[in-house]
Amino acid sequence: MEQIRYGVYMVAEMLLRLCIHPRLRARALRLLGARVGRNVRVYECRFINLRGGFSTLRLDDDVHVGFGCLLDLEGPLVIGRGTTLAPRVTVMTHANPGSAHGSPWCIRFPVDASGVVIGDHCWIGTGATLISGARVANDIAVGACALVRGDLVE
Repeated sequence: MEQIRYGVYMVAEMLLRLCIHPRLRARALRLLGARVGRNVRVYECRFINLRGGFSTLRLDDDVHVGFGCLLDLEGPLVIGRGTTLAPRVTVMTHANPGSAHGSPWCIRFPVDASGVVIGDHCWIGTGATLISGARVANDIAVGACALVRGDLVE
């Protein structure tokens, strides 16, 4: 049953990419279980690790997700009010060096799905990467191609 549900989420993710209007895509995400505020625009992007569906995603009011973003939904992903993700931003909410096949890397780098939280009125620049455990405070600009790990405060 779990594999069927996962397959349905994968098909839904592919159909989301066919939506031509960013506000329509935001509404579809709401129907799929994401918490989506008002005036949210989600341009064509990819959602990965959908075992739990879209319920780990929260987009507050006035969020803008640019073209080509990659959003991992294994752990919780919260994007605060008025925040903009520029094109090609990557957000990884989990880290797993290969626990499914018993990788020895799991000893040094344990599996983590602590998620990512981006505060209100942030601007995440083109090509930036945020990894599991990243917490971006309110009113922060992250430069293009930056790597965010841990807490980013004023």
